[in-house]
Amino acid sequence: MPGLTRPTIRQRLQSTSLLVLLGLSLWFLPTDSNALLMDAPAYNDMGMVQQSKGDLDGAIQNYREALRLKPDFPEAMYNLGVALQATGDSDGAIAQYRAALTLTPNEPDIYANLGNALAATGNPDAASEAYRTALRLDPGQPGIHYNLAIALKANGDMDGAVAEYREAIRMKPDDVSARNNLGILLQSQNRIDAAIEQYREAVRVQPNHVNAHYSLGTALHTKNELALAIAEYRTVIRLDPPHVGAHNNLGIALQATGDLMGAIAEYQAAVSLKPDHVKAHYNLGVALQSVHNSDGAIAAFKESIRLQPDYANAHQGLADALQEKGDLVGAMAEYRAVLRLQPTHAATLLNLGAALQATGDLDGAIAMYRHLLGLQPERARARYNLGVALHAKGDLDAAIEQYRTLVNLRQDYTLGFYALGEVLAQKGLRKEAAGAFRDYLAKEKDTPDTHHRIERVHAQLKDLDN
Repeated sequence: MPGLTRPTIRQRLQSTSLLVLLGLSLWFLPTDSNALLMDAPAYNDMGMVQQSKGDLDGAIQNYREALRLKPDFPEAMYNLGVALQATGDSDGAIAQYRAALTLTPNEPDIYANLGNALAATGNPDAASEAYRTALRLDPGQPGIHYNLAIALKANGDMDGAVAEYREAIRMKPDDVSARNNLGILLQSQNRIDAAIEQYREAVRVQPNHVNAHYSLGTALHTKNELALAIAEYRTVIRLDPPHVGAHNNLGIALQATGDLMGAIAEYQAAVSLKPDHVKAHYNLGVALQSVHNSDGAIAAFKESIRLQPDYANAHQGLADALQEKGDLVGAMAEYRAVLRLQPTHAATLLNLGAALQATGDLDGAIAMYRHLLGLQPERARARYNLGVALHAKGDLDAAIEQYRTLVNLRQDYTLGFYALGEVLAQKGLRKEAAGAFRDYLAKEKDTPDTHHRIERVHAQLKDLDN
Protein backbone atom coordinates (compact mmCIF):
# COMPACT_ATOMS: atom_id res chain seq x y z
CA MET A 1 0.00 0.00 0.00
CA PRO A 2 1.72 3.27 -1.09
CA GLY A 3 2.73 5.50 1.78
CA LEU A 4 2.55 2.79 4.45
CA THR A 5 5.60 1.38 6.13
CA ARG A 6 3.61 -1.34 7.90
CA PRO A 7 2.42 -4.48 5.98
CA THR A 8 -0.31 -3.96 3.41
CA ILE A 9 -3.92 -4.71 4.22
CA ARG A 10 -3.78 -8.02 2.36
CA GLN A 11 -0.49 -9.02 3.96
CA ARG A 12 -1.83 -8.19 7.39
CA LEU A 13 -5.02 -10.20 6.85
CA GLN A 14 -3.13 -13.24 5.61
CA SER A 15 -0.48 -13.27 8.36
CA THR A 16 -0.51 -13.58 12.11
CA SER A 17 -0.57 -10.22 13.83
CA LEU A 18 2.80 -8.79 14.87
CA LEU A 19 1.15 -8.18 18.21
CA VAL A 20 0.73 -11.94 18.67
CA LEU A 21 4.22 -12.82 17.44
CA LEU A 22 6.23 -10.19 19.26
CA GLY A 23 3.96 -8.92 22.00
CA LEU A 24 3.26 -5.26 22.71
CA SER A 25 6.04 -3.02 23.86
CA LEU A 26 4.27 -1.18 26.64
CA TRP A 27 5.47 1.54 28.93
CA PHE A 28 3.90 3.02 31.99
CA LEU A 29 3.73 6.57 33.21
CA PRO A 30 5.43 7.02 36.54
CA THR A 31 2.13 7.77 38.27
CA ASP A 32 -0.04 5.90 40.72
CA SER A 33 -2.59 5.17 37.94
CA ASN A 34 -0.08 3.17 35.86
CA ALA A 35 -2.10 4.30 32.82
CA LEU A 36 -1.42 2.25 29.66
CA LEU A 37 -0.55 4.25 26.54
CA MET A 38 -0.57 2.75 23.02
CA ASP A 39 -0.22 4.27 19.57
CA ALA A 40 -2.75 3.86 16.73
CA PRO A 41 -1.08 0.82 15.11
CA ALA A 42 -1.06 -0.95 18.47
CA TYR A 43 -4.80 -0.36 18.92
CA ASN A 44 -5.33 -1.65 15.39
CA ASP A 45 -3.31 -4.77 16.23
CA MET A 46 -5.24 -5.25 19.45
CA GLY A 47 -8.49 -5.01 17.48
CA MET A 48 -7.31 -7.70 15.06
CA VAL A 49 -6.49 -10.03 17.96
CA GLN A 50 -9.89 -9.48 19.53
CA GLN A 51 -11.63 -9.95 16.19
CA SER A 52 -9.79 -13.24 15.63
CA LYS A 53 -11.18 -14.40 18.99
CA GLY A 54 -14.74 -13.38 18.08
CA ASP A 55 -14.86 -10.28 20.30
CA LEU A 56 -16.31 -7.92 17.71
CA ASP A 57 -17.35 -5.24 20.19
CA GLY A 58 -13.86 -5.10 21.64
CA ALA A 59 -12.31 -5.05 18.18
CA ILE A 60 -14.56 -2.21 17.03
CA GLN A 61 -13.70 -0.20 20.14
CA ASN A 62 -9.97 -0.60 19.47
CA TYR A 63 -10.25 0.25 15.76
CA ARG A 64 -12.18 3.40 16.65
CA GLU A 65 -9.50 4.34 19.17
CA ALA A 66 -6.85 3.80 16.51
CA LEU A 67 -8.72 6.16 14.20
CA ARG A 68 -9.18 8.71 16.97
CA LEU A 69 -5.42 8.80 17.37
CA LYS A 70 -4.74 8.65 13.63
CA PRO A 71 -7.75 9.69 11.51
CA ASP A 72 -5.95 8.95 8.20
CA PHE A 73 -5.25 5.30 9.06
CA PRO A 74 -6.66 3.22 6.14
CA GLU A 75 -5.85 -0.16 7.67
CA ALA A 76 -7.92 0.64 10.75
CA MET A 77 -10.72 1.95 8.53
CA TYR A 78 -10.71 -1.28 6.57
CA ASN A 79 -10.56 -3.48 9.66
CA LEU A 80 -13.35 -1.48 11.30
CA GLY A 81 -15.44 -1.96 8.16
CA VAL A 82 -14.89 -5.72 8.27
CA ALA A 83 -15.87 -5.86 11.96
CA LEU A 84 -18.96 -3.69 11.44
CA GLN A 85 -20.01 -5.86 8.51
CA ALA A 86 -19.64 -8.94 10.71
CA THR A 87 -22.12 -7.40 13.18
CA GLY A 88 -24.61 -6.70 10.38
CA ASP A 89 -23.92 -2.97 10.18
CA SER A 90 -23.42 -2.90 6.42
CA ASP A 91 -24.01 0.85 6.13
CA GLY A 92 -21.33 1.53 8.71
CA ALA A 93 -18.98 -0.85 6.90
CA ILE A 94 -19.60 0.90 3.56
CA ALA A 95 -18.69 4.25 5.11
CA GLN A 96 -15.40 2.85 6.42
CA TYR A 97 -14.49 1.13 3.14
CA ARG A 98 -15.17 4.30 1.17
CA ALA A 99 -13.10 6.32 3.59
CA ALA A 100 -10.22 3.85 3.25
CA LEU A 101 -10.43 4.02 -0.54
CA THR A 102 -9.99 7.79 -0.52
CA LEU A 103 -6.55 7.13 0.98
CA THR A 104 -5.67 3.85 -0.79
CA PRO A 105 -7.65 3.72 -4.04
CA ASN A 106 -5.94 0.64 -5.50
CA GLU A 107 -6.67 -2.02 -2.87
CA PRO A 108 -8.76 -4.84 -4.44
CA ASP A 109 -9.66 -6.33 -1.05
CA ILE A 110 -11.37 -3.13 0.01
CA TYR A 111 -13.39 -3.02 -3.21
CA ALA A 112 -14.31 -6.69 -2.79
CA ASN A 113 -15.58 -6.14 0.75
CA LEU A 114 -17.32 -2.94 -0.31
CA GLY A 115 -19.13 -5.02 -2.91
CA ASN A 116 -20.20 -7.51 -0.24
CA ALA A 117 -21.55 -4.73 1.98
CA LEU A 118 -23.38 -3.05 -0.90
CA ALA A 119 -24.92 -6.38 -1.88
CA ALA A 120 -26.07 -6.88 1.71
CA THR A 121 -27.91 -3.54 1.58
CA GLY A 122 -29.76 -4.56 -1.59
CA ASN A 123 -27.72 -2.53 -4.06
CA PRO A 124 -26.55 -5.07 -6.67
CA ASP A 125 -25.68 -2.38 -9.23
CA ALA A 126 -23.16 -0.68 -6.96
CA ALA A 127 -21.94 -4.05 -5.69
CA SER A 128 -21.25 -5.20 -9.26
CA GLU A 129 -19.28 -2.02 -9.93
CA ALA A 130 -17.17 -2.58 -6.82
CA TYR A 131 -16.50 -6.22 -7.73
CA ARG A 132 -15.51 -5.25 -11.28
CA THR A 133 -13.05 -2.69 -9.92
CA ALA A 134 -11.57 -5.32 -7.60
CA LEU A 135 -11.14 -7.70 -10.54
CA ARG A 136 -9.53 -4.99 -12.66
CA LEU A 137 -6.98 -4.50 -9.88
CA ASP A 138 -6.55 -8.24 -9.22
CA PRO A 139 -8.04 -10.49 -11.94
CA GLY A 140 -6.99 -13.74 -10.29
CA GLN A 141 -9.67 -13.92 -7.60
CA PRO A 142 -12.31 -16.64 -8.26
CA GLY A 143 -14.23 -15.66 -5.13
CA ILE A 144 -14.84 -12.18 -6.51
CA HIS A 145 -16.11 -13.63 -9.81
CA TYR A 146 -18.44 -15.78 -7.69
CA ASN A 147 -19.77 -12.78 -5.76
CA LEU A 148 -20.11 -10.75 -8.95
CA ALA A 149 -22.23 -13.56 -10.41
CA ILE A 150 -24.56 -13.37 -7.41
CA ALA A 151 -24.88 -9.59 -7.78
CA LEU A 152 -25.54 -9.81 -11.52
CA LYS A 153 -28.22 -12.43 -10.97
CA ALA A 154 -29.87 -10.23 -8.34
CA ASN A 155 -29.89 -7.45 -10.93
CA GLY A 156 -31.50 -9.68 -13.56
CA ASP A 157 -28.40 -10.13 -15.74
CA MET A 158 -28.60 -13.92 -16.00
CA ASP A 159 -26.20 -14.28 -18.92
CA GLY A 160 -23.63 -12.13 -17.15
CA ALA A 161 -24.03 -14.21 -14.01
CA VAL A 162 -23.52 -17.43 -15.99
CA ALA A 163 -20.32 -16.01 -17.48
CA GLU A 164 -18.96 -15.05 -14.05
CA TYR A 165 -19.76 -18.45 -12.53
CA ARG A 166 -18.00 -20.11 -15.46
CA GLU A 167 -14.95 -17.90 -14.92
CA ALA A 168 -14.90 -18.72 -11.21
CA ILE A 169 -15.06 -22.44 -12.07
CA ARG A 170 -12.34 -22.09 -14.71
CA MET A 171 -10.06 -20.60 -12.08
CA LYS A 172 -11.14 -23.04 -9.35
CA PRO A 173 -12.63 -26.20 -10.91
CA ASP A 174 -13.35 -27.84 -7.54
CA ASP A 175 -15.61 -25.02 -6.32
CA VAL A 176 -18.77 -27.06 -5.83
CA SER A 177 -20.79 -24.06 -4.61
CA ALA A 178 -20.05 -22.22 -7.85
CA ARG A 179 -21.03 -25.29 -9.86
CA ASN A 180 -24.24 -25.73 -7.88
CA ASN A 181 -25.19 -22.07 -8.26
CA LEU A 182 -24.38 -22.16 -11.97
CA GLY A 183 -26.56 -25.23 -12.31
CA ILE A 184 -29.46 -23.53 -10.54
CA LEU A 185 -29.12 -20.54 -12.85
CA LEU A 186 -28.99 -22.72 -15.97
CA GLN A 187 -32.01 -24.66 -14.71
CA SER A 188 -33.95 -21.42 -14.30
CA GLN A 189 -33.22 -20.77 -17.99
CA ASN A 190 -34.60 -24.24 -18.82
CA ARG A 191 -31.12 -25.44 -19.79
CA ILE A 192 -31.69 -28.62 -17.83
CA ASP A 193 -29.00 -30.83 -19.37
CA ALA A 194 -26.34 -28.17 -18.85
CA ALA A 195 -27.49 -27.79 -15.24
CA ILE A 196 -27.32 -31.55 -14.66
CA GLU A 197 -23.76 -31.55 -15.99
CA GLN A 198 -22.75 -28.99 -13.34
CA TYR A 199 -24.55 -30.82 -10.53
CA ARG A 200 -22.98 -34.16 -11.47
CA GLU A 201 -19.51 -32.64 -11.48
CA ALA A 202 -20.20 -31.03 -8.10
CA VAL A 203 -21.18 -34.34 -6.48
CA ARG A 204 -18.23 -36.06 -8.16
CA VAL A 205 -15.86 -33.57 -6.54
CA GLN A 206 -17.71 -33.59 -3.22
CA PRO A 207 -19.94 -36.69 -2.90
CA ASN A 208 -21.54 -35.49 0.33
CA HIS A 209 -22.56 -32.05 -0.93
CA VAL A 210 -26.21 -31.97 0.12
CA ASN A 211 -27.28 -28.97 -1.97
CA ALA A 212 -25.77 -30.36 -5.16
CA HIS A 213 -27.55 -33.71 -4.72
CA TYR A 214 -30.81 -31.86 -4.03
CA SER A 215 -30.37 -29.63 -7.08
CA LEU A 216 -29.56 -32.68 -9.21
CA GLY A 217 -32.74 -34.32 -7.95
CA THR A 218 -34.88 -31.32 -8.93
CA ALA A 219 -33.34 -31.18 -12.41
CA LEU A 220 -33.88 -34.90 -13.01
CA HIS A 221 -37.42 -34.50 -11.66
CA THR A 222 -38.02 -31.72 -14.19
CA LYS A 223 -36.99 -34.14 -16.95
CA ASN A 224 -39.41 -36.72 -15.52
CA GLU A 225 -36.52 -39.07 -14.81
CA LEU A 226 -38.30 -40.09 -11.65
CA ALA A 227 -36.21 -43.09 -10.61
CA LEU A 228 -33.01 -41.05 -10.76
CA ALA A 229 -34.64 -38.09 -9.02
CA ILE A 230 -35.93 -40.34 -6.25
CA ALA A 231 -32.42 -41.74 -5.77
CA GLU A 232 -31.01 -38.21 -5.38
CA TYR A 233 -33.70 -37.15 -2.91
CA ARG A 234 -33.02 -40.28 -0.87
CA THR A 235 -29.30 -39.43 -0.88
CA VAL A 236 -30.10 -35.95 0.44
CA ILE A 237 -32.21 -37.43 3.23
CA ARG A 238 -29.46 -39.91 4.10
CA LEU A 239 -26.93 -37.07 4.35
CA ASP A 240 -29.33 -34.59 5.96
CA PRO A 241 -32.38 -36.37 7.45
CA PRO A 242 -34.27 -33.15 8.38
CA HIS A 243 -34.09 -31.78 4.80
CA VAL A 244 -37.73 -30.71 4.39
CA GLY A 245 -37.50 -29.93 0.68
CA ALA A 246 -36.15 -33.38 -0.10
CA HIS A 247 -38.96 -35.09 1.83
CA ASN A 248 -41.60 -32.99 0.05
CA ASN A 249 -40.09 -33.46 -3.41
CA LEU A 250 -39.57 -37.17 -2.80
CA GLY A 251 -43.27 -37.36 -1.95
CA ILE A 252 -44.17 -35.66 -5.24
CA ALA A 253 -41.93 -38.03 -7.22
CA LEU A 254 -43.27 -41.12 -5.45
CA GLN A 255 -46.84 -39.96 -6.05
CA ALA A 256 -46.08 -39.57 -9.75
CA THR A 257 -44.92 -43.21 -9.85
CA GLY A 258 -48.15 -44.36 -8.18
CA ASP A 259 -46.61 -45.01 -4.75
CA LEU A 260 -49.25 -43.08 -2.84
CA MET A 261 -48.48 -44.55 0.57
CA GLY A 262 -44.80 -43.76 0.15
CA ALA A 263 -45.72 -40.23 -0.89
CA ILE A 264 -47.99 -39.79 2.13
CA ALA A 265 -45.18 -40.91 4.44
CA GLU A 266 -42.80 -38.31 2.95
CA TYR A 267 -45.34 -35.48 3.14
CA GLN A 268 -46.02 -36.40 6.76
CA ALA A 269 -42.28 -36.30 7.44
CA ALA A 270 -42.09 -32.85 5.82
CA VAL A 271 -44.92 -31.36 7.89
CA SER A 272 -43.56 -32.98 11.03
CA LEU A 273 -40.19 -31.31 10.45
CA LYS A 274 -41.72 -28.01 9.34
CA PRO A 275 -45.32 -27.66 10.58
CA ASP A 276 -45.78 -24.38 8.69
CA HIS A 277 -44.87 -25.88 5.28
CA VAL A 278 -47.98 -24.84 3.37
CA LYS A 279 -47.37 -26.83 0.19
CA ALA A 280 -46.46 -30.02 2.04
CA HIS A 281 -49.80 -29.88 3.87
CA TYR A 282 -51.53 -29.32 0.53
CA ASN A 283 -49.63 -32.16 -1.15
CA LEU A 284 -50.52 -34.42 1.78
CA GLY A 285 -54.18 -33.52 1.27
CA VAL A 286 -54.04 -34.38 -2.43
CA ALA A 287 -52.38 -37.74 -1.72
CA LEU A 288 -54.85 -38.62 1.04
CA GLN A 289 -57.74 -37.68 -1.24
CA SER A 290 -56.29 -40.02 -3.88
CA VAL A 291 -56.58 -42.95 -1.46
CA HIS A 292 -60.12 -41.81 -0.52
CA ASN A 293 -59.13 -40.70 2.97
CA SER A 294 -61.46 -37.71 2.87
CA ASP A 295 -61.19 -36.90 6.57
CA GLY A 296 -57.40 -36.83 6.45
CA ALA A 297 -57.45 -34.80 3.24
CA ILE A 298 -59.89 -32.28 4.71
CA ALA A 299 -57.67 -31.83 7.78
CA ALA A 300 -54.56 -31.32 5.62
CA PHE A 301 -56.26 -28.81 3.31
CA LYS A 302 -57.66 -26.89 6.28
CA GLU A 303 -54.20 -26.63 7.84
CA SER A 304 -52.77 -25.38 4.56
CA ILE A 305 -55.50 -22.72 4.43
CA ARG A 306 -54.95 -21.77 8.07
CA LEU A 307 -51.30 -21.12 7.27
CA GLN A 308 -52.05 -19.32 3.99
CA PRO A 309 -55.68 -18.17 3.72
CA ASP A 310 -55.29 -17.01 0.12
CA TYR A 311 -54.02 -20.38 -1.16
CA ALA A 312 -56.56 -21.03 -3.91
CA ASN A 313 -55.42 -24.59 -4.66
CA ALA A 314 -55.97 -25.59 -1.04
CA HIS A 315 -59.50 -24.15 -1.09
CA GLN A 316 -60.13 -26.09 -4.31
CA GLY A 317 -58.79 -29.31 -2.79
CA LEU A 318 -60.88 -28.83 0.34
CA ALA A 319 -63.98 -28.20 -1.76
CA ASP A 320 -63.44 -31.39 -3.77
CA ALA A 321 -62.89 -33.42 -0.59
CA LEU A 322 -66.02 -32.00 1.03
CA GLN A 323 -68.05 -32.69 -2.10
CA GLU A 324 -66.81 -36.29 -2.22
CA LYS A 325 -67.90 -36.66 1.40
CA GLY A 326 -71.35 -35.31 0.55
CA ASP A 327 -70.98 -31.91 2.23
CA LEU A 328 -72.19 -29.84 -0.71
CA VAL A 329 -72.82 -26.72 1.37
CA GLY A 330 -69.25 -26.77 2.68
CA ALA A 331 -67.93 -27.52 -0.79
CA MET A 332 -69.80 -24.57 -2.30
CA ALA A 333 -68.39 -22.23 0.35
CA GLU A 334 -64.88 -23.33 -0.60
CA TYR A 335 -65.54 -23.04 -4.34
CA ARG A 336 -66.72 -19.48 -3.72
CA ALA A 337 -63.53 -18.82 -1.75
CA VAL A 338 -61.51 -19.94 -4.78
CA LEU A 339 -63.49 -17.63 -7.05
CA ARG A 340 -62.88 -14.67 -4.76
CA LEU A 341 -59.17 -15.30 -5.29
CA GLN A 342 -59.36 -16.40 -8.94
CA PRO A 343 -62.65 -15.21 -10.47
CA THR A 344 -62.07 -16.94 -13.82
CA HIS A 345 -60.93 -20.34 -12.48
CA ALA A 346 -62.72 -22.59 -14.98
CA ALA A 347 -62.70 -25.87 -13.03
CA THR A 348 -64.11 -24.11 -9.98
CA LEU A 349 -66.89 -22.44 -11.96
CA LEU A 350 -67.79 -25.84 -13.39
CA ASN A 351 -67.68 -27.58 -10.01
CA LEU A 352 -69.69 -24.87 -8.28
CA GLY A 353 -72.29 -25.12 -11.02
CA ALA A 354 -72.48 -28.89 -10.54
CA ALA A 355 -72.82 -28.49 -6.76
CA LEU A 356 -75.59 -25.90 -7.17
CA GLN A 357 -77.34 -28.22 -9.61
CA ALA A 358 -77.03 -31.14 -7.17
CA THR A 359 -78.69 -29.08 -4.43
CA GLY A 360 -81.56 -28.14 -6.74
CA ASP A 361 -80.50 -24.55 -7.42
CA LEU A 362 -80.97 -24.81 -11.18
CA ASP A 363 -80.98 -21.05 -11.75
CA GLY A 364 -77.69 -20.68 -9.87
CA ALA A 365 -76.18 -23.58 -11.80
CA ILE A 366 -77.35 -22.20 -15.15
CA ALA A 367 -75.89 -18.78 -14.34
CA MET A 368 -72.56 -20.37 -13.39
CA TYR A 369 -72.38 -22.46 -16.58
CA ARG A 370 -73.27 -19.47 -18.77
CA HIS A 371 -70.59 -17.41 -17.06
CA LEU A 372 -68.01 -20.12 -17.71
CA LEU A 373 -69.06 -20.50 -21.35
CA GLY A 374 -68.69 -16.76 -21.78
CA LEU A 375 -65.05 -17.23 -20.81
CA GLN A 376 -64.49 -20.56 -22.60
CA PRO A 377 -67.17 -21.23 -25.26
CA GLU A 378 -65.51 -24.52 -26.22
CA ARG A 379 -65.80 -25.97 -22.69
CA ALA A 380 -67.75 -29.13 -23.56
CA ARG A 381 -68.58 -30.29 -20.05
CA ALA A 382 -69.99 -26.88 -19.11
CA ARG A 383 -72.21 -26.82 -22.20
CA TYR A 384 -73.41 -30.36 -21.54
CA ASN A 385 -74.19 -29.53 -17.90
CA LEU A 386 -76.00 -26.38 -18.99
CA GLY A 387 -78.15 -28.47 -21.33
CA VAL A 388 -78.93 -30.90 -18.50
CA ALA A 389 -79.91 -28.04 -16.16
CA LEU A 390 -82.13 -26.41 -18.81
CA HIS A 391 -83.72 -29.79 -19.54
CA ALA A 392 -84.38 -30.34 -15.83
CA LYS A 393 -85.98 -26.90 -15.65
CA GLY A 394 -88.28 -27.80 -18.54
CA ASP A 395 -86.79 -25.41 -21.09
CA LEU A 396 -86.46 -28.03 -23.82
CA ASP A 397 -85.78 -25.64 -26.69
CA ALA A 398 -82.88 -24.01 -24.82
CA ALA A 399 -81.53 -27.45 -23.90
CA ILE A 400 -81.69 -28.57 -27.55
CA GLU A 401 -79.84 -25.42 -28.60
CA GLN A 402 -77.01 -26.19 -26.16
CA TYR A 403 -76.75 -29.83 -27.19
CA ARG A 404 -76.71 -28.95 -30.91
CA THR A 405 -73.95 -26.42 -30.29
CA LEU A 406 -72.05 -29.03 -28.30
CA VAL A 407 -72.13 -31.76 -30.95
CA ASN A 408 -71.17 -29.26 -33.65
CA LEU A 409 -68.15 -28.18 -31.59
CA ARG A 410 -67.18 -31.64 -30.39
CA GLN A 411 -68.14 -34.58 -32.59
CA ASP A 412 -66.29 -36.85 -30.15
CA TYR A 413 -68.43 -35.79 -27.16
CA THR A 414 -70.84 -38.71 -27.45
CA LEU A 415 -72.96 -37.76 -24.44
CA GLY A 416 -74.05 -34.70 -26.39
CA PHE A 417 -75.68 -36.85 -29.09
CA TYR A 418 -77.33 -39.04 -26.46
CA ALA A 419 -78.74 -36.08 -24.51
CA LEU A 420 -79.88 -34.39 -27.73
CA GLY A 421 -81.76 -37.55 -28.74
CA GLU A 422 -83.47 -37.70 -25.32
CA VAL A 423 -84.77 -34.11 -25.50
CA LEU A 424 -85.83 -34.36 -29.16
CA ALA A 425 -87.75 -37.54 -28.36
CA GLN A 426 -89.44 -35.82 -25.42
CA LYS A 427 -90.53 -33.01 -27.75
CA GLY A 428 -91.98 -35.54 -30.17
CA LEU A 429 -89.40 -34.88 -32.89
CA ARG A 430 -89.06 -38.59 -33.60
CA LYS A 431 -87.06 -38.47 -36.82
CA GLU A 432 -84.51 -36.00 -35.45
CA ALA A 433 -84.27 -37.94 -32.20
CA ALA A 434 -83.59 -41.17 -34.10
CA GLY A 435 -80.85 -39.41 -36.07
CA ALA A 436 -79.18 -38.18 -32.89
CA PHE A 437 -79.35 -41.66 -31.32
CA ARG A 438 -77.84 -43.26 -34.44
CA ASP A 439 -75.02 -40.70 -34.36
CA TYR A 440 -74.47 -41.67 -30.76
CA LEU A 441 -74.26 -45.39 -31.55
CA ALA A 442 -71.87 -44.72 -34.44
CA LYS A 443 -69.47 -42.83 -32.20
CA GLU A 444 -69.78 -44.56 -28.81
CA LYS A 445 -67.63 -47.53 -27.82
CA ASP A 446 -69.32 -50.41 -26.04
CA THR A 447 -67.63 -50.58 -22.63
CA PRO A 448 -68.84 -51.64 -19.18
CA ASP A 449 -69.52 -47.96 -18.46
CA THR A 450 -71.49 -47.32 -21.65
CA HIS A 451 -73.18 -50.69 -22.26
CA HIS A 452 -76.37 -49.88 -20.32
CA ARG A 453 -76.80 -46.58 -22.17
CA ILE A 454 -76.22 -48.26 -25.54
CA GLU A 455 -78.91 -50.84 -24.77
CA ARG A 456 -81.30 -48.05 -23.80
CA VAL A 457 -80.65 -46.25 -27.09
CA HIS A 458 -81.36 -49.42 -29.08
CA ALA A 459 -84.67 -49.78 -27.23
CA GLN A 460 -85.59 -46.15 -27.87
CA LEU A 461 -84.75 -46.48 -31.56
CA LYS A 462 -87.04 -49.49 -31.80
CA ASP A 463 -89.86 -47.42 -30.29
CA LEU A 464 -89.13 -44.47 -32.55
CA ASP A 465 -88.99 -46.61 -35.68
CA ASN A 466 -92.32 -48.19 -34.77
